[in-house]
Amino acid sequence: MKFLVFQHVPHEHPGLIIHYAAERSIEMDIVKLWEPYRIPAVSQYDALVIMGGPMGVYDGKGVYPSKDDELQAIRSALGKVPIIGFCLGSQLLAHALGSRVYPNTIEGRRAKEVGYYTVDLTPNGAKDPLFKGFSSPIKVLQWHGDAFDLPKGAELLATSPLCRNQAFSYGKAYGLLFHLEFTPEMVARQIEIDRDWIHKENEIDETQLTAETERNADLMQRQSTRLLDNFVSVVES
Repeated sequence: MKFLVFQHVPHEHPGLIIHYAAERSIEMDIVKLWEPYRIPAVSQYDALVIMGGPMGVYDGKGVYPSKDDELQAIRSALGKVPIIGFCLGSQLLAHALGSRVYPNTIEGRRAKEVGYYTVDLTPNGAKDPLFKGFSSPIKVLQWHGDAFDLPKGAELLATSPLCRNQAFSYGKAYGLLFHLEFTPEMVARQIEIDRDWIHKENEIDETQLTAETERNADLMQRQSTRLLDNFVSVVES
């Protein structure tokens, strides 16, 4: 089995997916989009995996130069190979399907989700093969300030009070606004790199977040494995 991976910045790499793939002899070709890149034909692969990143889908080429190439590749993959996108990856997938992506707000104020939250599976989510074996609510890592409209024809799989559209499916394409692939080291690096952003228009206790990361490390590992087992089953079906 061979996966194509879109990675946007060095510190948001596939994380736990790398360990999973190595244990199951899944080959991963990672396109490092901050370097000179070439996107191969997605049809050569069994699945497309789209990682997160600090840019916004609404950003221009000066901030997000690879966006148009990615959207073209995602659209070419739809209906041909399974797709899973995390955070920015989910927003790109939603946009490729015609939906709007925008800063998340509640009552006119910016609403970020940074840290460990729970998401609730919808009835469709509870029966979807991607979440087989999960009990609702699911504890996840959130690291976003943007939201997206649910694409036409998609099924909403998970939701939260601060941001309604947390996960969706469109055939065998899945968008997850949250993370289950981060290692504790990745969270620590995110805190360091995003320090200004996570505190802007947002209250967060870094010490508490670090402690939660350690407490939740085993849970995130188990959930990541379960999610990836389920995604591989979708790929094979």
